[in-house]
Order: sequence, then structure tokens, then C-alpha cells
Amino acid sequence: MEVCNEVCRNTKNKIKVEKFKEYKCENVAKIYNLLKNREYKVGPYIHFTLYEPKKREIVSQGMIDKIVNHLVSRYILYPVILPCLIDKNVASRKGLGTKAGLEAAKDFHRICKIRYGNIIY
Repeated sequence: MEVCNEVCRNTKNKIKVEKFKEYKCENVAKIYNLLKNREYKVGPYIHFTLYEPKKREIVSQGMIDKIVNHLVSRYILYPVILPCLIDKNVASRKGLGTKAGLEAAKDFHRICKIRYGNIIY
């Protein structure tokens, strides 16, 4: 399952990842059954504190919740939302990032300069 591999790759807690991978088939079957039977409930959050470089309170979800979030966003939200966005919107879109955002900003700046001339702030 592609989503499981992506979540495992992006999860910092390697012990949690190894535990999930050890029983990957059972975990995927469990997620499938929970979703199919409409019994899925969000699990408890994991709270911990990091002290480098400063004290920070971190809240994280369990592996199953992370996978369900990825599934919902990839297969339900993105197909519905993406057609509604303008082409210049580059946030959270596949294949677009900082470079595309900078190019869009340069285009807007060029158009404004042509239309309004040099504006002194």
C-alpha cells in the first residue's frame, strides 16, 4: 500500500514504524475493516516534549490515524478541491512548490508593473 510506505517514510518515531511494519498486513486489514464497517474512530493523541533547540510540546497521531488522514486527503479531498483552485495556487499541490510560487509572484509583479508603473512604497 503506497500510503503506508509514505507515512512510514515520513514518521520520525522509528520504533513505531518498525512495529507497524512488522504486522503491516494485519494493520492494513484492520484499517480496511474499520472503514468498511464505518467503525473508525480517531485514536488518542500522543503528547511529548522536545528540548532541542528549545522546549516544544509536540502532539502526534498514531500510525493508523495518519494513514486514514492520508487516504482521505488523497482520494476524497484532493479530487474535489483541486478543480476549484486557480492555476496560480501552488500550496499543497503535487508537482508545485516554492519555485512555482516564486514564478507566479514574478508574473503578478510584472503584470502590476505594466498596468500601474513603478509604485514607491
